[in-house]
Order: sequence, then C-alpha cells, then structure tokens
Amino acid sequence: MRAARSCSGGCEAADPDVAAVSTPAVLLRGFDYGDTSRIHRFYTRDHGLVSTIARGVRGRSGKGTAAMTTFSSGDLVLWLKPHAELHTLKDFVAERDRRSIPRDVLRFAGASSVAELVLEHAEQEPQPSLFDALEEELDRLDAAPPADLPAAILSALWHVVGAFGFLPQLDACVRCGSELGEEEIGRFDLAAGGVLCARCAHDRAGPRVGPGARRQLEQLVQGILPPDLEHPRRHLALLADFAAHHVVQKPLRTLAFLASRFPPDREPGP
Repeated sequence: MRAARSCSGGCEAADPDVAAVSTPAVLLRGFDYGDTSRIHRFYTRDHGLVSTIARGVRGRSGKGTAAMTTFSSGDLVLWLKPHAELHTLKDFVAERDRRSIPRDVLRFAGASSVAELVLEHAEQEPQPSLFDALEEELDRLDAAPPADLPAAILSALWHVVGAFGFLPQLDACVRCGSELGEEEIGRFDLAAGGVLCARCAHDRAGPRVGPGARRQLEQLVQGILPPDLEHPRRHLALLADFAAHHVVQKPLRTLAFLASRFPPDREPGP
C-alpha cells in the first residue's frame, strides 16, 4: 500500500487533471481549517462558486494571503480540478478591499446577507450577471453614506435576487393581471410572488401594500434609493420572506441579525 502524500501546490501541477486558472473573484467567506490551513469561498466570474484551501498559511505571512479580507475582490489563481468540491489556492491579489464594510456593523451585516444569499443559491457554473451584481452592490455598500445604508442594503439584496431570476410582480395584479392603480391598496401574495389588486385581496392574507410602499418597493427593485424610506423593517421582512420562499427555500440567518440593526419603522403622523 502506498503512503498518502501531502502537497501545497507542487502535487497539483503534476496531476494531469488539474489546471492552474486565473479568474476575477470576490471573497465571500473564510474560516480556519486544521492547525495551519484556511478555507476560502469565492464567487468567480468564470467558474461560479468555488471553495479553496490555502495550506500552511496560518502563523506566517504567505504570498497573497496576508491581505485577504472578506468582501475584497481581485484576481484569484487556483489549481482547479474538474468536479472537485475543494481546490487549492495558489494566489489571490486583492484589487478592491472595501475597507469601509468591516468598520460599520450595519454595513457589514448587509454585505454578509448579500454573501449568504449567493453562498446558499449559487452553483459551480459561471453566471457573469450575478458576478457583476455582486461587485456593483458591494461597491455601493462600501461607499454609501450612513443615512442611505438601509435602502442600499435592501436594493443590493433585491439586485442579487433578480440576478438569480426572481423578482416580485408589482405593476399588475399577480392573480387577475389587471393593472394596479397609482393609489390602489392591495396585499402581497408571497406564494404567487407579487401584489394583489384590492378586488383580489379582499379574501387573502398577506402584508398590506399601500401606494407609497409599492412605489418605494419598485424603486428598490430598480436600484433606486428612496430618499425617505418609511418602513425599512417591513421592507426587509418582505424581502426575507420572498427570498426564503422563492430562492433559497429557507430563512437566511444573517437577515435576522440585520433586522435588529435596521432603524425602526416610522409611525404615521397625526
């Protein structure tokens, strides 16, 4: 019986099934593995979601490892083996480190929710539109003024949900197809994935959606930040239910913490 060999890169180069590839990537999560190694999960433009192991990097300053911070993006070089779940990291050169995200709790919670959504639903198939959405929204979360953060986070999550192919129907009744009036009050039908008109909503449960809330929801879905977001927690609760029902089929854990950091909804004035 042959003894198993351990290797930190040279063995991969000798394996004919393994190729060194380079791809733009975003680092979504990292955690320690064993005594000296670390596993990183990236979303890449050319290979979708990939997991890599950096062997022997803890306790020393290795090339491409010292500056690896969550939500940074740059050029990833890895030894890629077809059909494998874990690949060997060769190098990662961060071009954008997005330093503002880890310095603010709400900003970090929002970025973590975006990352969890991608990690839970993305596959090992390239989806350039999702990669572009992820890059765009992490940049926006990094740069958004504090007052705009709740709206920026909601819009970022809707953008990623849309990149997966799921968006709510807001301009017409999801049940009868009639166009919704500008001042019409309806209800959101979670299972159907959109707003019900007043006629169809009379015997249905679901969150009440007034004209103002619907306009703001339309703006968030379109990537526009409403200047005066009235009910950020209600918007987040609707988005969380929509994503759990239509995208990941389970609640996202980070959204519960995010909700605790969101500003409270404003009550209507007298």
